[in-house]
Amino acid sequence: MAPGSPPTDDQIRTRLNDLKLPLDPGIKYRLTNLFPKLDGWFINSSIKTKAKLIREMEHTLEEILQPGEEVLYIAKGIQQAFLETFFMGALWAQMINQTGFVFTNARVLMMRTNGKGKPLKTFWMIYYSEIVSVKGGWAGSLTVKLKDRRTLAFGGFPKADRQAIERIVEEAIENYQQTGFAPDTTQSLEDLCCHCFDTVPKNDYECPECGATFWKPSQLAIRSLIFPSWGDFLMGHYAFACFELLGYIVGLGFVLLSVSMAISNPQGDSVLDAVLVAIAFFAMAHVMDASLTYIVANKGLNPRIGPQPHSAEDGED
Repeated sequence: MAPGSPPTDDQIRTRLNDLKLPLDPGIKYRLTNLFPKLDGWFINSSIKTKAKLIREMEHTLEEILQPGEEVLYIAKGIQQAFLETFFMGALWAQMINQTGFVFTNARVLMMRTNGKGKPLKTFWMIYYSEIVSVKGGWAGSLTVKLKDRRTLAFGGFPKADRQAIERIVEEAIENYQQTGFAPDTTQSLEDLCCHCFDTVPKNDYECPECGATFWKPSQLAIRSLIFPSWGDFLMGHYAFACFELLGYIVGLGFVLLSVSMAISNPQGDSVLDAVLVAIAFFAMAHVMDASLTYIVANKGLNPRIGPQPHSAEDGED
């Protein structure tokens, strides 16, 4: 490879094989986008980081990509949400808002992931015709403005990812405009079924393709209202739900101890004060958790019941 010249696909695959990180040959990758350089300081570390992220997503990519769809770029960021950060704390908000991006020649696929980039159970899709602009900012931020006036903010992107994403989206939007390709949508950020990856229309909670059903945000919020952390367990946020449950139990223990002590040794209005504190605790803990559960659940589909087998009549049709 001549100095300064871009690497070829064969050179990139050879380097990945040398690093023992080969990619699935059955998935069509634009390798020169994903690995634009093979030399330079700490380049092997950069290649390994990107390759490991891709490999975490490959099982899902095998199922979600459509015939002829090519992967142009893959990256991972953290969706920024003020209310979640304020009520949950930055650490927990970052944990549940890890988001993987797969930019293809047809659309942008988004998915909730764990810290390593392994896809979880919430997926979205954006056609390039629904994107107004994508702009990178300081400290790893990326802002996506959509046609339905929704704005998505993300952080945690390296500079190279921000620059590549801006360029790829700009080129894709231009290609869409030249071809006049503008698919019908029910919203700019479409929800995808986590089982068959078909589009689930806006405000629907049953997949039209496989029959899987999803929790309505109100259903999860009501469960968290009844018992804090219940909705989080159902959404699969197990670590946060356990932490939240522990905090609730500790707080409840202090409140009950306070009421018990006030009843056993009443002085003035101590019993009334203790009861009012208990009421305030229950109201705050239950209502706040229900509200937060609703906000989080409303951002995507949370699986409830898996795909339903087609009946004999369906098969005949």
